[in-house]
Amino acid sequence: MLIPVFINVRFMFFMLISGVNFTVQYRLFAERRVRRFFQDPELHFYILIICVATLAVAATLIGRQHIDMARATRQALFQVVSITTTTGFSNADYELWPSFAQLIFLALMFCGGCTGSTAGGMKVARVVLLTKVVRREFRRIVQRRGIFTVRLGESPVDETDVRGLLNLVHLALIVNFCACLILTALGLDVLTSISAVAASMFNVGPGLHNVGPYDNYGALPQSAKWVLSFC
Repeated sequence: MLIPVFINVRFMFFMLISGVNFTVQYRLFAERRVRRFFQDPELHFYILIICVATLAVAATLIGRQHIDMARATRQALFQVVSITTTTGFSNADYELWPSFAQLIFLALMFCGGCTGSTAGGMKVARVVLLTKVVRREFRRIVQRRGIFTVRLGESPVDETDVRGLLNLVHLALIVNFCACLILTALGLDVLTSISAVAASMFNVGPGLHNVGPYDNYGALPQSAKWVLSFC
């Protein structure tokens, strides 16, 4: 049992590193600027997302499926890291896990890893910026004459980049929704359609239900495969 645990830890470490911005990694490994590495705001949110998702999934496994804490934490962390970094590995059949955990995995597919990394998804920085933009708009409703700047860490974000972010998110949601409509029209269930489209768009690999970690896309209709290839 010791060897599989050791292998899991090695896998998780390298998956976790692969989801970090390579420019930030260069500061750490090449320039030896440890402080600058840990000051990166996107890295903070990246670690926070993984920690919160892991705790939520592990608590669900312990409470709903009565798995012991060590095993539940190990399996939850492995799956969260794998899906967030879009690596595609799995050490458990999470199709059998509670729906709450699967919904978290679906959200992580959209989020992905850090910008400038090998991970897919919309990237953590974009998700954080989108949250800050929405927060700014609510503040503008309350304080109509206020001037609010969107910042990532200490750096202000240009309004051109904000508009580009909104356009990208809007396009991603439209493509996702239209592709899901086509797949459901071809006879696929909703969960399979949404997760398959998200996994294809963001390069995740396994999805949920009929395209879960212990399944594959081979059983899907030929036309559905063309749609997912476009995604």
